[in-house]
Amino acid sequence: MTQQTEPEVVTSLEDDEGTRIVDILRHPEGHFTYAEYHRAQSEEDDWQLVEDEAAKTFKTEFAAYTAATRNVEWLMD
Repeated sequence: MTQQTEPEVVTSLEDDEGTRIVDILRHPEGHFTYAEYHRAQSEEDDWQLVEDEAAKTFKTEFAAYTAATRNVEWLMD
């Protein structure tokens, strides 16, 4: 059995145009974080990290979700 070292995406919140996304992540240690990404201008490019909130950890998925909706401007629209 291998030990998971990468966080698992438990929820993805995407804008209507499909150009912005926020992932809620569960870490192997049991805490949660969120990360905001924007799609690059060129369709050949992948998602680019906008703001790394990994340093801010939350005890629950709901707490990370709530923080994201407060801190990511386009989620408030």
